[in-house]
Amino acid sequence: MVPVLPRGGVERSLSRVVALGGGTGLPVVLSGLRRHLPARCRITAIVTAADDGGSSGILRRQYGVLPPGDIRNCLAALARVAPEVSAALQYRFDGGVVEHPVGNLLLTALDMVATDELKAIRLAAELLGVEDLVLPSTTHRVQLVADLVDGRSIHGESEIPRGGAPITRVRIDPADATAAPGVLEALDAADAMILGPGSLYTSLLATLVVPGVAEAVARSEAVRIFVCNVMTEPGETTGYGVAEHLGALAAHGLPAGALDYVVVNTTPIPPKVRARYAAQGAGPVDPDFVVPAEPPVILRADLLEPGPVVRHAAGKLGPILCNLAARHVDWARDGQGR
Repeated sequence: MVPVLPRGGVERSLSRVVALGGGTGLPVVLSGLRRHLPARCRITAIVTAADDGGSSGILRRQYGVLPPGDIRNCLAALARVAPEVSAALQYRFDGGVVEHPVGNLLLTALDMVATDELKAIRLAAELLGVEDLVLPSTTHRVQLVADLVDGRSIHGESEIPRGGAPITRVRIDPADATAAPGVLEALDAADAMILGPGSLYTSLLATLVVPGVAEAVARSEAVRIFVCNVMTEPGETTGYGVAEHLGALAAHGLPAGALDYVVVNTTPIPPKVRARYAAQGAGPVDPDFVVPAEPPVILRADLLEPGPVVRHAAGKLGPILCNLAARHVDWARDGQGR
């Protein structure tokens, strides 16, 4: 059941929704949105371009392309083709040190022959029947850098979880990299924005720290929804609760007052699953958090897919996000202000 919305909500027509981040969380959001938004409503996914691990890292080093993995996953989530075609996009051939998904190779090949990276993504989208838009946060070849509390800086998205100390901030190198064409325009035109779930520093904040992105989100009049992670990530968010996630957003230019809603999971995690994650240094994100004033509203709901992997369920998250996105809360009328 979709939770009852807080007071002050009025129906609004949705035509443009933007979702930001990367990793496994963003495709779940996109899949849920596409299932439950009207067909006329267009989705723009803004995806981190800082991935340098696994297949994506090897392909960007060998061929100088944008890391294709997160883009591939977003296209697969939005695809309107036979399930077998989507499955083929994700298929990994055996036989090498690294198994490259077919979709990564396709995007790399298109990147090599197309006039530019955005054209390559559009061509892949056409092949998959995707009518929505997937954009890298930047087309510059950037590296993610994490500044740690002990004064060290760790370079490289894949190295950051092994830094050995808490993260204070992340940034991109080069610092003067600009947002990809269309990114700031999509944010300015959005009716609603979804941030997360996904790796806090290496997916979501890696997207927000591209110059101009966090500023565009903060000044927007769109409904802004943050979906908090369910589990902490070793070396990245160890010991974090909801409050620490919001604190990290604030430290990177997006204070809690710039959000309308924070969506938090209440699905119990089975003891065996918790034990398996604990053995890897991960645990549930502490959901006990109260904001001193609204916005944002904290919305707690059953959000998880059953099974051994702790993951948001697109079928549960999608209706909630669409319901919230279709409302505008008049905080000024309620005496709260922004």
